[in-house]
Amino acid sequence: MTRVQHVNVVVPSGATEECVAFYVDVLGMRRIEKPKALDPRGAWLDVDGVVQVHLSEREGSTHPDSHFAVVVDDFAGVLAMLEERGMEWTEQEDVFGGRRGFTRDPAGNRVEILETA
Repeated sequence: MTRVQHVNVVVPSGATEECVAFYVDVLGMRRIEKPKALDPRGAWLDVDGVVQVHLSEREGSTHPDSHFAVVVDDFAGVLAMLEERGMEWTEQEDVFGGRRGFTRDPAGNRVEILETA
């Protein structure tokens, strides 16, 4: 394997726009166009011009420990935005050489946020 191309995150029907706002406004991703041949529900987001996060609307619940991790440039700024929005934050032990912890997007998907990797 050379790199991760995308991560697919399941969100409940109707939760796409609220989740897009989280990934764009809090984590700094950029919404990109989804291929027209695919299910029009959900959204695609660009992380860095190479890696993407795909939001797929589906019925059912998410697994409580499933997650993906992102490294952010402004760790303190992201934590401040999470606090402003009243979103949960669970600090974790440093295992990568910097602060890290977990939050959840508006659909309940677990997202690990890292200061460094």
